[in-house]
Amino acid sequence: MKRLWISIVVGLLVFPLMFQSPAKAADIPIRIIIDGVQLSTDQPPVMVNGRTMVPLRAIFEAFNASIKWDQKTQTVTAVQDNTTVILKIGSKTATINNQAVSLDVPGQNLKGRTMVPTRFVSEALGREVGWNQTTKVVTITTPVPAGVNTDPVSGVALQDVSDFGDGRDLQISFNRAANESLVDHYRVMIVKTGVVLNLSSALTVPASNYSVVTVTGANPVIKLTSASRTVDGELIKSNQAYTAFVLTAGKGSNISALSTGSSSITLATNIAVALNNVQVTDISDYGDGRDLFVSFNKLADETKVSSYRIFVVKAANYSAFNLAKANAVTSANYTQVNKTGANLTQILSSGTRDTDGALIQTGVSYRVFAMAVDSSNTANNVLSAASSAVTLTSVGISSLYVSDVNDYNDGRDLKVSFTHAADETYISQYRILVVPTSYYSSYSLSDANNVSSANYTAVSTSGTATSQVLTSSTRDVRGSLIKSGINYRVYVLSVGSGVNSGSNILSPASAEIMMWNDFSMSAATNLIVGDVNDYNDGRDLKVSFTHAADETYVSQYRIMVVPTSYYSSFSLSDANNVSSANYTAVSTTGSTTIQVLTSSTRDVRGTLIKNDVSYRVYVLTTGSGSYAGASVLSSASSIITLLNSSSLSAITGLSVSDVTDFGDGRDLKVSFTHATDETYISQYRILVVPTSYYSSFSLSDATNASYYSTASTSGNSTSQVLDSSARDARGTLIKDGVSYKVYVLTVGSGNYAGPSVLSGESSAITLAGKIPVVSVTNVTYSVNNGNLLVSFNKSLNETNIQEYRVYVVPSKQGFGSADALGVPASQYKAVAPNGTNPTVVTAARDVNGNVIATGIKYKVYVLAVANNSGLQNGGLSDSSDEFEL
Repeated sequence: MKRLWISIVVGLLVFPLMFQSPAKAADIPIRIIIDGVQLSTDQPPVMVNGRTMVPLRAIFEAFNASIKWDQKTQTVTAVQDNTTVILKIGSKTATINNQAVSLDVPGQNLKGRTMVPTRFVSEALGREVGWNQTTKVVTITTPVPAGVNTDPVSGVALQDVSDFGDGRDLQISFNRAANESLVDHYRVMIVKTGVVLNLSSALTVPASNYSVVTVTGANPVIKLTSASRTVDGELIKSNQAYTAFVLTAGKGSNISALSTGSSSITLATNIAVALNNVQVTDISDYGDGRDLFVSFNKLADETKVSSYRIFVVKAANYSAFNLAKANAVTSANYTQVNKTGANLTQILSSGTRDTDGALIQTGVSYRVFAMAVDSSNTANNVLSAASSAVTLTSVGISSLYVSDVNDYNDGRDLKVSFTHAADETYISQYRILVVPTSYYSSYSLSDANNVSSANYTAVSTSGTATSQVLTSSTRDVRGSLIKSGINYRVYVLSVGSGVNSGSNILSPASAEIMMWNDFSMSAATNLIVGDVNDYNDGRDLKVSFTHAADETYVSQYRIMVVPTSYYSSFSLSDANNVSSANYTAVSTTGSTTIQVLTSSTRDVRGTLIKNDVSYRVYVLTTGSGSYAGASVLSSASSIITLLNSSSLSAITGLSVSDVTDFGDGRDLKVSFTHATDETYISQYRILVVPTSYYSSFSLSDATNASYYSTASTSGNSTSQVLDSSARDARGTLIKDGVSYKVYVLTVGSGNYAGPSVLSGESSAITLAGKIPVVSVTNVTYSVNNGNLLVSFNKSLNETNIQEYRVYVVPSKQGFGSADALGVPASQYKAVAPNGTNPTVVTAARDVNGNVIATGIKYKVYVLAVANNSGLQNGGLSDSSDEFEL
């Protein structure tokens, strides 16, 4: 005791006497480390007059001292073994075993907490105290006596927490040793039930056959790994009974102790049998997910099933779709189905997407999978086999066309033609509906469904097409007889039967038609214009069109060249008023006209035709005989600007990139900017050239190449991913590991068909398979000054990793790779890979957006996120041990 007093007096003399209030503490927080474990307190330690003050209860309980607090006298009495310390708040005198001791700084109340001097309390209870001014760390060490027995742990409990069929299924918890200051570490040992384990045999177990638990000052909970073994060296497995023991390993020469065994437990794998009988049917004609009806048999045992998921997979990709890929699909790309206790049926929604994220559509072949979702472990999700393939088809008709074919002044004048639906399995009949346009600005499916049977014409599903002249008694949808001089549009209603009963489909409207009493004068069609010469006048302009089917009352056609800068639109009235000097007359001879205009041809405003002016061309059909004065104007041609010579030019901005990982042309994306003037360009050809065979690639090589991908002149630029059948210029399928350069050939059309222009070469590209990311390991946690710190061993390969994401997850919440990828950035901590094993402070919120709080149990996960060179195939770590702040 005398030596203890000397230590206290020396400590009080040498400790700095600098006064520093709590409000002016250094920026670095003060930490207190007791026997290697940081002391966690609800009020941070503060410096008062050169002395570190700590909450009373936290420091005494850390030393396993019993304490008694007298609120009235503001006095604390602490007892540990044979030492009794009495300290009165506000007093500079304390007693140790009834002997008075002077204090530099008395105990005091700060911010609602009773604070006591750390050094005095520690040394009074026999601890050694150190202080590092630079790091602001107080180290407190318990002197270790030699040859003292450690206490065994108690309450060893063994739980089955997963269904992996190995050590990951086992979780062990126990109460720490009462005299933990004598303990170096704990060893968790698993034995087959019935095997005898005593202290002597436990001390001989090799390190590979037990799990080490460090001393943390808290009761440990440890989850084993897939590599965990029994004391005999056997891997842990299902259908075997096990018992757990914990060896308390003493520090130095202190004697170790062995706990009693836990209750016996036999691991059982509760993975359900596979889903089966997945069926998919095309039931509607919306052209989206609503057309798909999915059914499947539920699991016989749904005890561990939380829900089911329906995945629609492109048939071309279905053979590679497995459980790992299903677990990685984002929630936007599958349909969640609640378990109902019966076999499941589901009509998908209009917003349903396939697993690639594309909306469901007609013309694409799909297969469907169902997955049972395990309520606790994504590794135990159960994926069905694929359904048979289904391709959505349109039920409605197509190619609707109407014409005036007679002069009866009734329905016999109207001929209706259309192509039947490709699949008529669920169609009972078609209904031809004649709609007067003066009464309907629009005509809906509801309108069509309500038409009386007397006011439509029924057509059977016999054959592949209908071409029908209506009858004299045919009425429009309002009940009036059809007659000349009225504008009509025609619709066809496909009437559903069977599973489509009640789901009728209305076609788009036909072109508008008005029947004449004895003649239907029609406009010229198929109007095409081209630049064919370089005279800089009308001789450069070639016009072709198809004549009216019936020219009985047509006197002539008038070709009118209209400058677009003067006419935003050009009407029948405008055409009728054009002077004869400003159009080109064409006779009715023949069924078509192909005519190059003359050097004296003028536009409709009287100006000679010339280069560099933008024109549209129209053809006016003029009547004769009883229809003299009547006329019909054609639709406009495409815009044309005459040029002196070919304006073929090469594309620009050529770039290539590796975008996917199929190992064929689908990995190669080609982008470029089109030529400024595409008037005489028919197409662009994308040529993929292996660099090992071509030291240079010429226009001649490009023109003679038989293998290329085409791009149209639509738009100002192209950004195109090649297809799986794409070949290089030599005819070999494009593949990984080969160096290529890409060229684009601009191909001429019209008068310039034949000439082509070759672009410059792209940069060289070698397609490479993407490497799946490897998960991090050994995820652990610690608490530092109220911050949650997470450490982990980096991925074995970081070249394909963009970042690591650290997630804090409530311990009872299921959490997989797909869940991790959907967490917002504000709810995880991102860490850039740098070749080291990181230790980081987590985000302040858990993955649900809730503030991380005391009293809640959590686990920590780390996701390795793939960069452009990586494949996101999993990447989520095993969880840390469960913990509570």
